[in-house]
Amino acid sequence: MIGTVRKTMQKQKAAALAVLLLLCLLTAGCGGKSSQQTGEDRSGSAQQEAGEDRSGSTQDQDDQSQTRGPVRIGVLQIADSFPLYVAVEEGLFQKYGLDVEIIEFQSASDQSVAYEAGELDGMMTDMIVQSLINKSSAEDGMKTVAMAFGGDASEGRFIVASSPDSGISAPEQLAGSKIGISENTMMEYLVGRYLEDLGVDLSSVELVNIPKLTLRLDLLMEGSDIQAAILPDPLAIEAESRGCGTVIDDTKLGKNYSQSVVTLRKTLIEDGAGTLDAFRNAYNEAVGMINADPDSFLDLFYEKANVAEPLRGKYGVPSYTPDCVPTEEDVESIEEFMVKKGLLDSPFSYEEMVAQ
Repeated sequence: MIGTVRKTMQKQKAAALAVLLLLCLLTAGCGGKSSQQTGEDRSGSAQQEAGEDRSGSTQDQDDQSQTRGPVRIGVLQIADSFPLYVAVEEGLFQKYGLDVEIIEFQSASDQSVAYEAGELDGMMTDMIVQSLINKSSAEDGMKTVAMAFGGDASEGRFIVASSPDSGISAPEQLAGSKIGISENTMMEYLVGRYLEDLGVDLSSVELVNIPKLTLRLDLLMEGSDIQAAILPDPLAIEAESRGCGTVIDDTKLGKNYSQSVVTLRKTLIEDGAGTLDAFRNAYNEAVGMINADPDSFLDLFYEKANVAEPLRGKYGVPSYTPDCVPTEEDVESIEEFMVKKGLLDSPFSYEEMVAQ
């Protein structure tokens, strides 16, 4: 009797083990998809089955992205940054094996502090800010990898506007006036270049430091503290709509004066993992998508470029230039300005500023 019970128990154990083994084999074969693998969002973070996202990236690229870690890009919420947003929203960085995180800032100074603290891997900025960061960061500095605005003279419009009651309508009439700028920035550089090329003596005007753009426009409207000011679109459009005169429009001067750029930390550019090529491929594809169908990105543009509601009917999605970096002449002109201002002891070379 005992032997019969023992044999029965052994048969039951064997059957249980067989069932357990079968369940293990079935579980291993199914592999249970995570929510990221079965879902899809607009930020480009979701994955489809078989290790491939909707843009066609491979599992190898995903693994490389995870090994590399997120690339953190600091931006200001302006039109210059928009291709970066599109590249993230459309999953283009992920397509090329990169995990890119956009971090927004309210001011260029906060953005620079974050970079120097190691919290950013790149920025949408200009070459004056880039030069100052490279001066303080040395080997941990950055290089330009793409143009944001400024591939041609029509991009990234700045104007020198005059107060409605100033009577100033031509560049030569600026002599004796006070012009609102942001000191030691691209805007100061631009005013100097405009006046020099238009034959207006820079010493005949007084440059007034008003870093905050909205305050600069308010003071311009009053016309007492300043009679003119440099403003970028879309604030320039607002100034014009409120009765300010357009004394200088840099898209009509026949030269390409202003550039904003996208930079990456030198260590990323030189990491041997193809980060530079992957980043540029995604960025340029985003630019191509915007240029091909700007209206389809209008709502996203208004949101990400922080376009005020009253201006949304007057300021549409601009065009951008793909596969573009600043010229040697662009870099030399800015570096010369910075040395003359005492911001740099010696200029950075083109090779130190721009990734080839």
